Amino acid sequence: MTVVTPTRGRARLLSEALDSVAAQTLGDFEHFVVADCEDAETTRLMSARTAADPRVTYLVREGSEGGANVCRNIGLRRAGADLVVFLDDDDRLAPGCLAGRVELMRRNPDLDFAVFGAEVFVADLGDLGLRYHDLAPGDDLLRFLSLDCPWQTSGPIWRRAWLERLGGFCERLASLQDLELHVRALCRRPRYLVSREIDHGVRAHHDGARTSQRHFVDADLIRRSEAVPSLLLAEVERAGLLTWSRHRALIGLAYGAAENWARIGRLGEALRAWGEGAKAMRAPATIAATGAVALALTRAEGRGGLGGRLVNKWKGRVRFRQEPELTPARLVPAPGE
Repeated sequence: MTVVTPTRGRARLLSEALDSVAAQTLGDFEHFVVADCEDAETTRLMSARTAADPRVTYLVREGSEGGANVCRNIGLRRAGADLVVFLDDDDRLAPGCLAGRVELMRRNPDLDFAVFGAEVFVADLGDLGLRYHDLAPGDDLLRFLSLDCPWQTSGPIWRRAWLERLGGFCERLASLQDLELHVRALCRRPRYLVSREIDHGVRAHHDGARTSQRHFVDADLIRRSEAVPSLLLAEVERAGLLTWSRHRALIGLAYGAAENWARIGRLGEALRAWGEGAKAMRAPATIAATGAVALALTRAEGRGGLGGRLVNKWKGRVRFRQEPELTPARLVPAPGE
């Protein structure tokens, strides 16, 4: 069993992630921690951890290309086990996580991967009592295309050989990395199983520290996210899986990048991105035209007011589905809460 953790300058949180792996009831594992950029605090931490536990290996990325996906692929290439789990440096595994996942894959040798449920936490597992997603049966591909992502990086356990054939993580992307990988995986028509059992935690950063949160407000990440809808459209079409609903979700994804520009006050960029995105996604002319009006309303009034309500109603009418904000009110209570 291999665990891979990319990290960059978050030694305190990394230490907690390392503790959660060390506490596993399954003892037979290897843990690769791959630093995107070496810093003194992380180096001290990892020197102590690797000396104390031979199962832990510390690697530092080399070369000019960086990012979390590059680090994940470095760990994947070093993996010696048949099964792989990725754990972000700010998240945690519950003590029985690896044992439960390995047992499920052992009982189901035909599976390419399996997915397990997550909870959302702030400081400690269980402190919010909230699921990341309820993992109800449905069209998982449509959910990802709609930014209603049912699981994130730490959710799956992969058969290493299958993930290697898939090509691992896309190293060109700075955000929406989980989305692209899981869409590409689902487009291969994999044999996979989804368990609602919660066995890991995804940390909620109220300061917007997660890249998945920053891509809504960071100008560089917004710009780089504009290319993602075209990548996904090509993948879904190549697989012969483009339905009306999935196409409409992809148009909505292109609109979402433009809408993020409008929300940070950059209407010119918003209209440019939407013009290019609507054309690339082959959006109907009426949606392209009304989308430009919606962006102007968003720039003028933000999420609130009459303009914001009109934009939300329009997105519902044209069947765009956008990800809700990651707030406790929008998350699913965990069992017993």
